[in-house]
Amino acid sequence: MIAAPRHFGPRISLFYVGFFVVGGLVTPFFPAWLKLRGLTPEQIGVCLAFPLALRLLIMPAASAFVDRAPNRRFAIVLFTILALLFFIPATLVEGYWPILLLTGMATAVFGLAMPAIDALALTGVRRFALDYGKMRVWGSISFIVVSLGGGLIFGQFGGPGLSVMLIGGYAVAVATAFLLPVTPPEIRAADDATKPQAVSARAILTSRSFLIVIGAVSLINGSHAMLYSFGTIYWEALGFSGSEIGLLWAIGVVAEIGMFALSGRALRRMPAERLILIGAIASVVRWLLFPLATGLVASLALQLLHALTFAAAYAGMQIAIARDVPERMMASAQGISQTVAGVVLALTTIASGPLYGHLGAMAFPTMAIGGVLAVIVLLLPNGDVSPTAPETAD
Repeated sequence: MIAAPRHFGPRISLFYVGFFVVGGLVTPFFPAWLKLRGLTPEQIGVCLAFPLALRLLIMPAASAFVDRAPNRRFAIVLFTILALLFFIPATLVEGYWPILLLTGMATAVFGLAMPAIDALALTGVRRFALDYGKMRVWGSISFIVVSLGGGLIFGQFGGPGLSVMLIGGYAVAVATAFLLPVTPPEIRAADDATKPQAVSARAILTSRSFLIVIGAVSLINGSHAMLYSFGTIYWEALGFSGSEIGLLWAIGVVAEIGMFALSGRALRRMPAERLILIGAIASVVRWLLFPLATGLVASLALQLLHALTFAAAYAGMQIAIARDVPERMMASAQGISQTVAGVVLALTTIASGPLYGHLGAMAFPTMAIGGVLAVIVLLLPNGDVSPTAPETAD
């Protein structure tokens, strides 16, 4: 085995930290920043959905570029620099359309770095026997810390501090990208030589069980659109401080980490469809109760359901893919699942603007429709494993 480049794992972890510094700021505070710029709820919804749709369009070309780039660090550095260069003028311009285009480009291009860093991390797993989870977990920790810290700063300085924080987050990501390792040429040559032949997506899409799984998980994931778009704005309206809002976002990620920590042997004993069904039912409960949780303690309790509505559903999908999809088709399956989930989330994000603009807090229960539809999809006969099937032994 060829020795790993110096500090390969820690340098990957460091970039995950930098990447999720942006996530820890954008997810809680970007909608509030758009509101402060004078955008309506409908316009905010479009600003949040636009980069999701744009990324779906440019992802194939970006993936081809990553494969052809001198190395993956080069691609990641380029993506993060472009995101910073798009976002800086977005803080200076006025008007809906310039803000939409510049922030959309920044968010979409920045998101392209995630598949590239995951590919680089998996090279460390395959070739250098590194632990992916130990590298990736630092991103989640970063998200929590930054959400809490950002909440404190937001509470202290209000809106004017948001632009500085967001620009600073992108700058941190750029700095950590330059510190990424470069895969040795002989390793990349070996990877290219063993790269499997492309498999038609049609072969995967003929699997009824696979369609049911990705359909259900995409509906559950899409039900989070209202929270991602207007959670911070709603909590502000309830009178929560910036630090309390940061805590609300952070506790959801803590719950997510806890569920993923359990997603080894204990969750593998449970049918994947049952895990997803639990996530679907939890999403119905979470969004129906959301407007009733007007105090901090109740809101924190509901945020803990993120362990089920996101993490359990996501873990169930990964278990189902590992169970039903041949190894040579695994990448295609992941690509299809991410594309479908991205389309559904983009559509629900677009809808969230008008819904929140007209219904306010009562817009959140409309997201329960996604959970209900997911339950219906999961209860469809798939000829394989039922969500009510008995548990299986290892």
